[in-house]
Amino acid sequence: MNTTTMTPTNGTDRAALMRAAKGTPTTPAQRVPMGIRVTAGPGAPVAPAPTVVELPPVEVQRTMEELLRVAAGSEAVRTRKLAEKITGLVAELTTRVDAEEALRREREAAEARRRELAEAEAELANKLAEVRQKLRATGGDSAASVSYGRDESATKRAAIRQWALANGYEVRDRGRISRQIREAYAAATGSEVTQ
Repeated sequence: MNTTTMTPTNGTDRAALMRAAKGTPTTPAQRVPMGIRVTAGPGAPVAPAPTVVELPPVEVQRTMEELLRVAAGSEAVRTRKLAEKITGLVAELTTRVDAEEALRREREAAEARRRELAEAEAELANKLAEVRQKLRATGGDSAASVSYGRDESATKRAAIRQWALANGYEVRDRGRISRQIREAYAAATGSEVTQ
């Protein structure tokens, strides 16, 4: 009596599965949980092993262009329409890939330009630091000259206010001095009119 056992994978061991796959009957003492037992009686035909059909090797590999050209000239309408659709998709894909490549090249060029500018900025910052260091070493700091100009201007404003009060002009202790008073001071002292 030929017994083939088919069992699910839950609860069975690998050896039982291998025996079942090879067609070896399981021993009656072996317990097969949740299994399905198929028994064939004496004289029953044994199912033949499945045969593998080998396809002949493709001798000629067609290029996509050749395949589309042949399909476009086909007698079958469906084949021609499919060739048209594929041609359209290939054209769209080509356009998209070209656009993505152009965008990638633009991004790379922008990144390269940004790196160049950052290097130039760092180089200029280093040069500026060197110049400032040299100015400090020689005592010609630009910040000191700016504050000196402010002090001189404040001194000049104080002198204009003092002259204006001494010559009968009304002037406030703070704020802008009127142009009229500045012109009168310049005419009296022979100096230039300042803002």
